[in-house]
Amino acid sequence: MRRFPIEILIGVICVVMLIWGWRIYGAGEMGRFAPAIRAQKAPSRLYATMTVRYAKPPILEENYRMADVEGISRFEYSVRGFNGHQITITAPAARVYDVSFFFGRLTQDGIWQLVNKPARPGATAVYTVYVKQLADYKQGDRTVTFTDPHYWATQAGREFHIDLRNGIPRNLVYIQNSQLSEARYEQIVKDFRDFGPPEFRHNISVAVDRLKASHG
Repeated sequence: MRRFPIEILIGVICVVMLIWGWRIYGAGEMGRFAPAIRAQKAPSRLYATMTVRYAKPPILEENYRMADVEGISRFEYSVRGFNGHQITITAPAARVYDVSFFFGRLTQDGIWQLVNKPARPGATAVYTVYVKQLADYKQGDRTVTFTDPHYWATQAGREFHIDLRNGIPRNLVYIQNSQLSEARYEQIVKDFRDFGPPEFRHNISVAVDRLKASHG
């Protein structure tokens, strides 16, 4: 009489236990980790640009362009003069600079709270800032235009609110008011101008000086 091999019996028992354990615990664990798995597969794209357009020579326009697509960062700067000359500075090939951290700084400094501001009389430059974020299958973007960020940061006046529902206020000096100055406009511009490794910013300075010199 042949005896049933003990090795086969142990193997069958192990397979049964694995199937039983998966049915009880496996599905629940997969459900628990599913959001993290989806997050890893979700597209991630960040874009940030700032365009500065000047009213008078020699510089006509400056452009800062940054992007982070699926963890790969790239950035460049271009400057164009009234004489038609243009110089473009790209990211140094040997340097890695994480645009996602820069985008986080913009968010911290209030980029999503900026709104369009009316043009200041005699403004010498118009700033247009654009940001776009795609993460976890959600996206948002914002474009704002303003002039003279230093004015909005330091010298903007006050906004007064007069409530006439209970009649005309007796003392207009003490009506509700709020300060209109917004430091974030100047800070966002500074963030763009300070972005990048030292050699990148140095090359920008050289490009601007060269274009000014070419204007004659």
